[in-house]
Amino acid sequence: VIAPFISIISAFNIYFFSLWIGILVFVIYYNQPKITIGVSQFMVNIGCGIMSPFIWHNILYAHQKERILTLLNPTRDPHGAGYQVIQSIIAIGSGGIWGKGVGEGTQTQLRYLPVRDTDFIVSVIGEEMGLLGITVILVVFFTMLYWIIVYAGIISNRFSSLTLIGFASILFIHLAVNMGMTVGLLPVTGLPAPFLSYGGSFLLSCMLILALSTNIINHHI
Repeated sequence: VIAPFISIISAFNIYFFSLWIGILVFVIYYNQPKITIGVSQFMVNIGCGIMSPFIWHNILYAHQKERILTLLNPTRDPHGAGYQVIQSIIAIGSGGIWGKGVGEGTQTQLRYLPVRDTDFIVSVIGEEMGLLGITVILVVFFTMLYWIIVYAGIISNRFSSLTLIGFASILFIHLAVNMGMTVGLLPVTGLPAPFLSYGGSFLLSCMLILALSTNIINHHI
């Protein structure tokens, strides 16, 4: 799973890319008994490596490149592209375990952190409610996803089962990407946090997902 990402990164340096190709040959040959699968894995990795410089120079827009570079090093532009992520990390870190109290966050209430009520709402929760507040939210959220997935496994109707899995995936991916970008693990993409971020249309969509999931479960159980 990680190998294609290494191929993409190493492709920008011919020495490291050549070294990585050699490593892949030995690892795939040793680990994969079927030659066809091994060749397929090798070609996928080489393809990712060869295409990445072309995509970087010819397809990605300037703001997309800036987001990727900021992800790798937010401090390269602390007053520009990296400002939002840096302030978010400061806000979450300053909240500690217990938080500063609701409405008492300095980064959020003094408006050092822009877009705090939409994309970076998790930063506000982390600063004002601390690690404990984030943990409670995650426990509630993953408990909900757990039961959706459990019922998806119980339901015999394949369409309904896959629909539940799809709904759970939508909610999980949104939360994972949102939390990842607030702590600098993923580029800032603008994906809101389910049930937390300000915005009527997305909240309505999340409620609709829950309503449909409940209806499917009640219909088949």
